[in-house]
Amino acid sequence: MNASLAAVPTAREVSAALRGHRPVVVLTSTSAILAFSASAASTALVAFAVRHSTGMLFALTASERLDRLRIPDQPTLDSEHGSCRVTVAVDAAAGISTGISARDRARTLRTLGDVRSVATDLIRPGHILPVRCGEPGDAPELWARVRRIIVEATGDEVAGACHLVDRAGDIMDPVGGRSFAAEHDLLIVPVESADRLSFG
Repeated sequence: MNASLAAVPTAREVSAALRGHRPVVVLTSTSAILAFSASAASTALVAFAVRHSTGMLFALTASERLDRLRIPDQPTLDSEHGSCRVTVAVDAAAGISTGISARDRARTLRTLGDVRSVATDLIRPGHILPVRCGEPGDAPELWARVRRIIVEATGDEVAGACHLVDRAGDIMDPVGGRSFAAEHDLLIVPVESADRLSFG
Protein backbone atom coordinates (compact mmCIF):
# COMPACT_ATOMS: atom_id res chain seq x y z
CA MET A 1 0.00 0.00 0.00
CA ASN A 2 1.23 3.49 -0.79
CA ALA A 3 2.50 5.20 2.34
CA SER A 4 0.27 8.19 1.67
CA LEU A 5 -2.74 5.87 2.01
CA ALA A 6 -1.67 4.45 5.36
CA ALA A 7 -1.59 7.76 7.23
CA VAL A 8 -3.47 11.03 7.16
CA PRO A 9 -2.11 12.90 4.15
CA THR A 10 -0.67 16.38 4.40
CA ALA A 11 -2.61 19.42 3.20
CA ARG A 12 -0.18 19.68 0.28
CA GLU A 13 -0.89 16.09 -0.79
CA VAL A 14 -4.65 16.61 -0.59
CA SER A 15 -4.40 19.84 -2.60
CA ALA A 16 -2.23 18.20 -5.25
CA ALA A 17 -4.66 15.29 -5.67
CA LEU A 18 -7.77 17.46 -5.90
CA ARG A 19 -6.14 20.05 -8.15
CA GLY A 20 -5.04 17.15 -10.34
CA HIS A 21 -8.72 16.24 -10.80
CA ARG A 22 -8.48 13.22 -8.50
CA PRO A 23 -11.16 12.52 -5.89
CA VAL A 24 -10.38 11.71 -2.27
CA VAL A 25 -12.05 9.27 0.10
CA VAL A 26 -13.39 10.99 3.21
CA LEU A 27 -13.94 8.58 6.08
CA THR A 28 -16.54 9.14 8.81
CA SER A 29 -17.14 6.93 11.82
CA THR A 30 -19.65 4.86 9.84
CA SER A 31 -19.17 5.47 6.12
CA ALA A 32 -16.91 6.40 3.22
CA ILE A 33 -17.55 9.38 0.96
CA LEU A 34 -16.02 10.12 -2.43
CA ALA A 35 -15.37 13.86 -2.72
CA PHE A 36 -14.00 16.09 -5.48
CA SER A 37 -14.13 19.61 -6.84
CA ALA A 38 -17.31 20.22 -8.85
CA SER A 39 -15.38 22.36 -11.33
CA ALA A 40 -13.14 19.35 -12.06
CA ALA A 41 -16.05 16.99 -12.74
CA SER A 42 -15.40 15.07 -15.95
CA THR A 43 -17.48 12.37 -17.61
CA ALA A 44 -14.97 9.75 -16.46
CA LEU A 45 -14.94 11.00 -12.86
CA VAL A 46 -18.73 11.14 -12.60
CA ALA A 47 -19.06 7.68 -14.18
CA PHE A 48 -16.59 6.37 -11.59
CA ALA A 49 -18.56 8.04 -8.78
CA VAL A 50 -21.89 6.65 -9.97
CA ARG A 51 -20.48 3.15 -10.48
CA HIS A 52 -19.20 2.93 -6.90
CA SER A 53 -21.92 4.84 -5.05
CA THR A 54 -25.64 4.92 -4.37
CA GLY A 55 -25.91 6.83 -7.65
CA MET A 56 -27.05 9.98 -5.85
CA LEU A 57 -24.57 12.80 -6.43
CA PHE A 58 -24.53 15.85 -4.18
CA ALA A 59 -23.18 19.34 -4.82
CA LEU A 60 -22.06 20.76 -1.47
CA THR A 61 -22.68 24.48 -1.83
CA ALA A 62 -22.60 27.58 0.35
CA SER A 63 -26.04 28.78 1.38
CA GLU A 64 -25.59 32.26 -0.08
CA ARG A 65 -24.55 30.81 -3.43
CA LEU A 66 -27.70 28.69 -3.59
CA ASP A 67 -29.73 31.80 -2.83
CA ARG A 68 -28.04 33.68 -5.69
CA LEU A 69 -28.82 30.78 -8.02
CA ARG A 70 -32.41 30.74 -6.73
CA ILE A 71 -32.32 27.06 -5.84
CA PRO A 72 -34.93 26.37 -3.14
CA ASP A 73 -34.74 23.82 -0.35
CA GLN A 74 -36.61 20.53 -0.53
CA PRO A 75 -37.64 19.93 3.11
CA THR A 76 -39.26 16.59 2.29
CA LEU A 77 -35.79 15.06 1.99
CA ASP A 78 -34.54 16.23 5.39
CA SER A 79 -35.42 12.94 7.12
CA GLU A 80 -33.63 10.97 4.42
CA HIS A 81 -30.38 12.94 4.63
CA GLY A 82 -30.08 13.73 8.30
CA SER A 83 -29.99 17.33 9.40
CA CYS A 84 -28.54 18.68 6.15
CA ARG A 85 -30.72 20.83 3.94
CA VAL A 86 -31.06 19.29 0.51
CA THR A 87 -32.47 21.47 -2.25
CA VAL A 88 -34.47 20.56 -5.31
CA ALA A 89 -32.37 18.67 -7.85
CA VAL A 90 -31.02 20.65 -10.80
CA ASP A 91 -29.59 20.18 -14.29
CA ALA A 92 -27.53 22.49 -16.44
CA ALA A 93 -29.80 24.51 -18.72
CA ALA A 94 -27.59 24.02 -21.79
CA GLY A 95 -25.24 21.44 -23.24
CA ILE A 96 -27.03 18.34 -21.93
CA SER A 97 -29.61 15.84 -23.15
CA THR A 98 -31.72 14.01 -20.53
CA GLY A 99 -29.49 15.08 -17.65
CA ILE A 100 -28.98 11.57 -16.28
CA SER A 101 -25.81 10.50 -18.11
CA ALA A 102 -22.36 10.88 -16.59
CA ARG A 103 -21.57 13.48 -19.25
CA ASP A 104 -24.68 15.49 -18.41
CA ARG A 105 -24.21 15.28 -14.66
CA ALA A 106 -20.58 16.34 -15.02
CA ARG A 107 -21.77 19.37 -17.00
CA THR A 108 -24.28 20.24 -14.26
CA LEU A 109 -21.65 19.95 -11.54
CA ARG A 110 -19.27 22.20 -13.48
CA THR A 111 -22.08 24.72 -13.99
CA LEU A 112 -22.77 24.75 -10.26
CA GLY A 113 -19.06 25.19 -9.58
CA ASP A 114 -18.60 28.02 -12.06
CA VAL A 115 -18.58 31.36 -10.24
CA ARG A 116 -19.95 33.01 -13.40
CA SER A 117 -23.12 30.90 -13.37
CA VAL A 118 -26.46 32.63 -12.82
CA ALA A 119 -29.91 31.29 -12.02
CA THR A 120 -30.86 30.87 -15.67
CA ASP A 121 -27.92 28.51 -16.22
CA LEU A 122 -29.77 25.83 -14.25
CA ILE A 123 -33.17 24.16 -14.58
CA ARG A 124 -35.20 22.01 -12.22
CA PRO A 125 -36.07 19.30 -11.52
CA GLY A 126 -32.81 17.61 -12.42
CA HIS A 127 -30.27 14.96 -11.45
CA ILE A 128 -27.77 16.68 -9.12
CA LEU A 129 -28.80 17.40 -5.52
CA PRO A 130 -27.24 20.55 -4.02
CA VAL A 131 -26.79 20.55 -0.25
CA ARG A 132 -27.00 23.85 1.61
CA CYS A 133 -23.87 24.31 3.73
CA GLY A 134 -22.92 27.02 6.17
CA GLU A 135 -26.06 28.72 7.37
CA PRO A 136 -25.12 31.38 9.98
CA GLY A 137 -25.12 29.77 13.44
CA ASP A 138 -25.20 26.22 12.10
CA ALA A 139 -22.95 23.57 13.61
CA PRO A 140 -20.48 22.20 11.03
CA GLU A 141 -22.37 19.04 10.03
CA LEU A 142 -20.86 16.30 7.91
CA TRP A 143 -21.40 17.74 4.44
CA ALA A 144 -20.12 21.15 5.48
CA ARG A 145 -16.92 19.56 6.77
CA VAL A 146 -16.47 17.59 3.53
CA ARG A 147 -17.02 20.80 1.55
CA ARG A 148 -14.43 22.61 3.67
CA ILE A 149 -11.76 20.10 2.62
CA ILE A 150 -12.45 20.72 -1.07
CA VAL A 151 -12.81 24.50 -0.79
CA GLU A 152 -9.63 25.00 1.21
CA ALA A 153 -7.60 22.55 -0.86
CA THR A 154 -8.61 23.94 -4.25
CA GLY A 155 -10.12 27.40 -3.83
CA ASP A 156 -13.24 26.14 -5.62
CA GLU A 157 -16.62 26.88 -4.09
CA VAL A 158 -18.61 23.69 -4.73
CA ALA A 159 -17.75 20.09 -3.88
CA GLY A 160 -19.12 17.00 -5.58
CA ALA A 161 -19.73 14.10 -3.21
CA CYS A 162 -21.44 10.73 -2.90
CA HIS A 163 -21.71 7.85 -0.46
CA LEU A 164 -19.65 4.86 -1.56
CA VAL A 165 -21.30 1.43 -1.43
CA ASP A 166 -19.93 -2.07 -1.02
CA ARG A 167 -20.45 -5.03 -3.34
CA ALA A 168 -23.81 -5.80 -1.68
CA GLY A 169 -25.02 -2.28 -2.35
CA ASP A 170 -24.88 -1.20 1.29
CA ILE A 171 -23.25 2.02 2.46
CA MET A 172 -19.52 1.32 2.63
CA ASP A 173 -18.00 1.34 6.13
CA PRO A 174 -14.60 2.89 6.96
CA VAL A 175 -12.78 -0.45 6.62
CA GLY A 176 -14.23 -0.86 3.15
CA GLY A 177 -13.36 2.75 2.41
CA ARG A 178 -9.69 2.14 3.18
CA SER A 179 -9.64 -0.92 0.93
CA PHE A 180 -11.39 1.02 -1.84
CA ALA A 181 -8.88 3.85 -1.57
CA ALA A 182 -5.96 1.43 -1.73
CA GLU A 183 -7.45 -0.39 -4.73
CA HIS A 184 -7.92 2.85 -6.67
CA ASP A 185 -4.82 4.66 -5.36
CA LEU A 186 -6.82 7.46 -3.73
CA LEU A 187 -5.92 9.52 -0.70
CA ILE A 188 -7.87 8.98 2.53
CA VAL A 189 -8.97 12.00 4.57
CA PRO A 190 -10.64 11.18 7.91
CA VAL A 191 -13.40 13.76 8.35
CA GLU A 192 -12.23 14.58 11.86
CA SER A 193 -8.90 15.72 10.39
CA ALA A 194 -10.62 18.38 8.26
CA ASP A 195 -10.29 20.95 11.02
CA ARG A 196 -6.61 20.14 11.55
CA LEU A 197 -5.43 20.34 7.94
CA SER A 198 -3.81 23.72 7.29
CA PHE A 199 -3.94 24.56 3.59
CA GLY A 200 -2.46 28.01 4.04
